[in-house]
Formats: sequence, C-alpha cells, structure tokens
Amino acid sequence: MKHTPLVNSVSVDKSLLLSFIALFYAGFTGCSSSSSSSSVSVDSVETCYDVSLTYTGFNKTSRLCTTREHGGVNGLGVYRFLRFSLPVTANVSIQVNTVSGINPSDPDLVLFKNGDVLEAALSTTANSERLQITLGAGDYAVELSEYRYTVESSKSNVSLTGIVTSPADESSHADINLPAAIDVVSSTPCSSGNDKVVSGVVTYDRVPHIVTGLDYNNIIALPVQEAVVSVICNGQEYSTGVTDQSGAYNLIFPANQESFVRVRAQLKKTGTPAWDFSVVSNTVAGKPTYVMQSSAITGSVNITEDLHAESGWNGVSYIAEKRVAAPFAILDSVRKAKNKVLFESPNAQFPQLNINWSELNTTTSGSVLLGQIGTSFFDGSEIFLLGMQDNDTDEYDEHVIIHEWGHYFEANFSRSDSIGGAHTSGDILDVRVAFGEGFGNAFSAMVLDDAMYIDVTGLSQSEGFFIDVENNNCINPGWYSECSVHSILYDLYDTNDDGTDTLALGFSPIYAVLTTNQKVTPAFTSIFSFIQSLKTIYLPSGIDQITGAQNIDPVLDMYGDSQLTNNPGDTNKLPLYQAY
Repeated sequence: MKHTPLVNSVSVDKSLLLSFIALFYAGFTGCSSSSSSSSVSVDSVETCYDVSLTYTGFNKTSRLCTTREHGGVNGLGVYRFLRFSLPVTANVSIQVNTVSGINPSDPDLVLFKNGDVLEAALSTTANSERLQITLGAGDYAVELSEYRYTVESSKSNVSLTGIVTSPADESSHADINLPAAIDVVSSTPCSSGNDKVVSGVVTYDRVPHIVTGLDYNNIIALPVQEAVVSVICNGQEYSTGVTDQSGAYNLIFPANQESFVRVRAQLKKTGTPAWDFSVVSNTVAGKPTYVMQSSAITGSVNITEDLHAESGWNGVSYIAEKRVAAPFAILDSVRKAKNKVLFESPNAQFPQLNINWSELNTTTSGSVLLGQIGTSFFDGSEIFLLGMQDNDTDEYDEHVIIHEWGHYFEANFSRSDSIGGAHTSGDILDVRVAFGEGFGNAFSAMVLDDAMYIDVTGLSQSEGFFIDVENNNCINPGWYSECSVHSILYDLYDTNDDGTDTLALGFSPIYAVLTTNQKVTPAFTSIFSFIQSLKTIYLPSGIDQITGAQNIDPVLDMYGDSQLTNNPGDTNKLPLYQAY
C-alpha cells in the first residue's frame, strides 16, 4: 500500500470471515463491527489470555496479551504469535481464556503452516476460543487477536468495498483513446496482396520531479519501450509487434486501404520468459486498455509514422482527455521493475497484471468504478493508482508505482504475510506489515537505483513528501519499523558505505532469499525471517552492524527470539512468538 495514513479494508461479517481469510492475508484487512458490549476504549486497555496447547503427551499454558497502545488495526501488539512443532501426527487443541482487559472479550485464533491458513477459530463466544484440528508432523504458527482490536481504528480509514457493477456516468469520464470507442470490426479482412512498410518511433512525455512537485518546465520525451504496437485495418489487427529500446517499430500495412497504427499501454510476451502487463481504466466498464493511435494511412509506398504521447499540461492544468502520456509513463516504470526480476530469472513467468489508472482516481473512498480508490494499492491481484489532478497523481511517481509492483512480486514470486493497513513514518507496526511496506520502499529504490522516494500531491501537483531510503535516521527504529526495514534492505543492496554500512551485495542475494527460504519459512515473513535466511547463504560480518544500527539485536533465528533489548511501549511484546 502507498505510504499514507489510509487503510484499505473489506467489510465482512465475522461468521463469513473464514471464507475470506486467504484474501485477507493477500492485502485486505478488516471485518464488521464487533458485537462486544464493552464501552471501554480499545486503545486504552491491554487484554490478556491464558493460552493452552494440548496434544498427546503434551500440555502447556502460557500468558499472552494483546494491545492497541500503538494505534490502528496493524500496530504492534494487536496480533500476538505462538509457535509449536509436532514430531508426529497428532490431534491438537488450543484453548484461549481471557483473564483481564476488555470484558466481554472476543479472542480469535488462526493457524498457519508456511504462510498458508489451515484453520481459524472465529466464534463469538465471550472470553474464550477453542481450535481443534489433526495435524501432521511439522512447524506451525498461530495468530492470536482480540476481535475488537482488529476492527476499530483510531486512524483515518478508507473502506474498499470492491468494484461496483452498476454502470458509471460516462458523461463525467474523460476518455483517453480507449479502444472500445474506436473499433468497428468488419467481416471482410483487408487485402494483403500489396503490403507496404510503416515504421517509426513511439515516445511519451515524462514530467520530472523537482523536490516534491512536478517540473512542467523540463518535460522530456522518452521512448515507449517493449509496448505492443499494431496496424489496424477494418477494425482487425493486420500486423503486430513490439517497440524496441529506442521506441522504434516496423510493421506492414495494406496499400491503398485505410488503416492506422495503434500503440497499446501493454507489455506482452508469450513463451519463455512471458509477461502481460496492461494499464487499464477502472472507471470505464470492461476496463479497456489505454491506447494511442496514428491518423489514417492510405498510401501505396513505405511510410514513416512517429507517435508521441503528450502530458496534456497546458501551463495551468491538464487538458481533459489529453493525458495520453500517463499510461505509458506507468508502463515504463513497470517495465523497469520487470527487467530487474528478469535479470535474476531469465526464464521467469510473470502472472498477468492489470494496473488500474484513471484521471478520476482520487483519495476519496467509495466506488472504484467512479475512481474513489482512496489511495494507490495492490489488492492481491491488481494495482490501483491515483490520477486526479490537484489531488494526487501517481503516474510520474515511479517509486510509488514500483512499490506497489513490489507487492505483486511478493505475492507471485516470494511471499508476504502482511495484513496491510495504515502506515506512516514513525509507526510501531505489526512485524509483517513493517517488512512488507519496508520492502516495497527499498525495492523501488533498487529498481531505479535512486534512494529518493517522492510522492507528489496537491494543487498543480506542487506538493507531496519524500523519503530518503538511504537515510538511516528513523523515528522509532526497530524490527517493527517500516523505515528500519527499508534502510536495512537498501544498505545491503547499494554500494554507498555510510557508517555501519560496509556491504554492497546487490540484488542477487536479496532476490535469492525472497524466492526461496522466505517463500516457505514456517515463521511469518519479517525482517527476522529475511535476515536469518540471508545469513545462511551469505555470511559477511557486516549484516549485524547494519541491523544493529536500527536497534535490532543480532538476528539468530527466523522468529526473532534473540531480541532482548528493544521492546517498545508500555506493554511487553517480547518474545515475539510464545514457544510451546
């Protein structure tokens, strides 16, 4: 999710939560309001439980406490973890009884193995919960939470209720060369008896940043690389190809028959490797892919036809229906991220991905079809990006785009157990959220080899904020800090030695950990599981110095059991996992 004090959540009835739980851990969070009758503020009380784990020949009870002292549904302490290992198949029982705090309370349990949900106990029984299941030998993790802590937030929330299926008001939409409004398909294909060649270069306007705003005085034209380009005749595709690194293309067209060149905001390749990334409009029914096209071609000789996507800026504002460059700027950022992964895995198979952008996409929450997306985010299957001028436009914010693409990478090549939610600088976060968001920031800096993460907002796109991912001075540093995570990851990657950072590992070992050990770790994904795995394949002494600079004790295991000194807040958060 974009670095902003907003949260995307799906509201579901608790009785139906188990059927949604896989989606929940793919990036959505939240439930319906609790049935608890307590009037005590959830942010002012710690709720403690006796948790008993029983199977043949084993019985142990431990005390665990949940808290909302750090605010929000994803603050550290809202979810507590326990872990256990079974030597053989056994019937396992986990019993939770509330001993203090919210009364009546409503504890919940979710059982995981290697990041996959096996079972959940989500009853509304007051002050107790019970989970029973037969399990094979192996390592397991359990998440304990107080239902009221997970549904009531002290931060501003955005409720993402899904894409509305009712038609949008088309009169309010500014179409940007949408193919659905162009093609009239003929049953008669164009004659191919006398083909000629059309060639040219495709470019787009990129508006650079100046501090935290966009610099419209220094717009530069860049090539549209690897995009699908076609000759269209009688509404049918006559020839097709992709642009090269200079934006050049070379196709055939039927002589003396009207046709035109169309460039899609799409990267597509079949075979090995393979990918299919499209920039689509979420505010038009059917989500058509953005395109730009040439004027009509009717000649009988070889011709040159260059195409350029303009920004649409007239010196004061964007001209309606003229922001043709935006989808191609987004596509170029996606191309860079794709190529970063492709370098490590030349035969990679990238799952299809839509990147939803519209000039109507705003920070208001509500109907996605109307552009009310709240923030830029990855929902587990698609990316949504803001685009409304004088509000928040992300098409030129490459770090934001690649941050969200990084979540796509985690979902398809690695693993993320993040529960999502609001996050901003200085937050003391759930360890899973801290790693997921910190990785997104660091990954964007790695792809661009640029540590300055900029997000432009405001009137005339002249405001916003920036994060120097290279800067190690974090507010509330630690294993629960998004800032600490991105600082550590980028210091491991880059060649700039700054104090305690003496390493320059590059992306290869980071990619190796994310796509192997991190993908199957029995622990929840965190800085602990990542660093422990990195140490198993790469053993420089400098790793502990980098993590230590962020107030993290030397990482000795995937569960963070070696953390002894950094226990934030007024309630006890250590050990992170209660071992049984």
